[in-house]
Amino acid sequence: MNSVELDEGFKSLPGARDTCSSLLTQWLDDLQELWGEVGIPPEQQITRIKVVYENLSELMKAMVDEEKSRRDGYIENIAKCRAECMRLAKELETTFEEPPEEFTVLKKEKTLRNQVKQLIKERQLRLREAINLRTQEGELCARLGRIPEYIQSDTVLTKNQVKEANTRIGFLTAEKNKREIKLAIAAKDILELWTELNIRARNEREEHIETGNLDSFQLSNENMQWLEQMKQSLTMTLEENKKLQKSLMTKIQSLWTRMELAEEDQKKFLEQHTGFSDQLIVKLKEEVRRLEELKLQNLERFIKLTREEIEKYWELMFYSEEDKRLFTPYFSESIGENLLSEHEKKLECLVQEYNNYENLYMTIKSRNKMWEKWEEMECKESDPNRFDNRGGKLLKEEKERKKISRDLPKCEEAIVKEISTWENDTGRIFTVYGHKFSDYLNQQKEELQSRKDQMKENKQRAKEEAMQNELTYGSTPAKTPKRRIAGTTILTPANKRVKTGTGNTPNTTPTRAARTPRTRQFVHSSLVTKSPIRTPAREKNFPRSTTPPEN
Repeated sequence: MNSVELDEGFKSLPGARDTCSSLLTQWLDDLQELWGEVGIPPEQQITRIKVVYENLSELMKAMVDEEKSRRDGYIENIAKCRAECMRLAKELETTFEEPPEEFTVLKKEKTLRNQVKQLIKERQLRLREAINLRTQEGELCARLGRIPEYIQSDTVLTKNQVKEANTRIGFLTAEKNKREIKLAIAAKDILELWTELNIRARNEREEHIETGNLDSFQLSNENMQWLEQMKQSLTMTLEENKKLQKSLMTKIQSLWTRMELAEEDQKKFLEQHTGFSDQLIVKLKEEVRRLEELKLQNLERFIKLTREEIEKYWELMFYSEEDKRLFTPYFSESIGENLLSEHEKKLECLVQEYNNYENLYMTIKSRNKMWEKWEEMECKESDPNRFDNRGGKLLKEEKERKKISRDLPKCEEAIVKEISTWENDTGRIFTVYGHKFSDYLNQQKEELQSRKDQMKENKQRAKEEAMQNELTYGSTPAKTPKRRIAGTTILTPANKRVKTGTGNTPNTTPTRAARTPRTRQFVHSSLVTKSPIRTPAREKNFPRSTTPPEN
């Protein structure tokens, strides 16, 4: 059998079996023919055929055993792959696909082997994820000064563990960002406070802030609390130093004024002593001490100047004469150090109280100015000359009246609120020139009404006197010409013009004006004819006050 026939015979399984049988038969025939040519007896030929059988039998048995062993290896590998798939699927909290029963051993083994490879690959990814999570959490905890949760980098994390780790990392990231923003703001504020207080860093944490190396500043709870406390402490120190600096400078300037120190020297001192540092406060105290020593050498002049300052603050704080008399040293003539000390204490109290409630006193002052303007407009209301509207004066007055009517009640309401705060803080009753604020307002309104009534009575009295003069002397009050627009001329009709000359028109009777020479007469303002231009009726009430009555 040639090679072509052999290839054709092994194209199918039945053909291969038939080809092997044909070849075996042919090989036996060839052996038997050779044995016959050689002359080997039939008995020996049978023996040799047995040898051929034994060789072929051993070979086939070996091949069958080898194939069985290979089959058993596949089956064993299937079991191992199935067990590995189950273990990995459990560890990864997933499932694997079991091969169908109709699959051959080889196909089952291949399917399970591929699934094992996929699960191992997924496990490696999950291990890297665990390492990344552990690294991220470790870095965040190191930045925040916390102990991280233990994450094993050699075991696969469950889905819950991954979720919890991501939640922790998200929280830590948000907390880190929040604290970094807080650190940046606090560091900026602290640097500004240090600048104003002339302070330098004294330890490692403060150096991080001073140099701006905030990345090296650990954001632990302790450090953040220290940061907040430091900021509060510096703020309080600055506020105290500001108040102390203001108090000392006020005292220094007061002493300068009394001692008539040259302005150049004052300016030079102020230029050299700026800021609010502790060193500056020490220098200001030294200056006060120096000036106090000089002050004792000029007691009488200092007492006089101090009294002038006290008088100024009394006026600013609306003191009445009775209130002033309560401070008896003011009226004492016994010049001495104790008298000066009492005056300075009084002045210090007045200055402190005025500074603490300056807005209240300034608001009352502003309100009084509005009231004075309102009084002025109310008193001018009955003046007919106000309708001489040159340059839009009347319109401006109306606008100002509306503005005061709107702003005055609001101002009084704000004053009442501030007075309530003042009384709660001091435990005293607030007075304006010796009266409670509500009584003070009522008194002003009564005085204004009384003034208007007096003006009305004077006007009525003048009118009666004018009428009496008319009855006595037979005079006629002059008439005020009608108001006209500026720049126009009133033309008198021809039939109403007064004719002049010696003759009279026939059928006419001479008027009194024609019979009697006209004389200029003084006309009181109350008798002047009102303008035909009507203005809106205005109530004679004061601006509506929202001030509640004080108890």
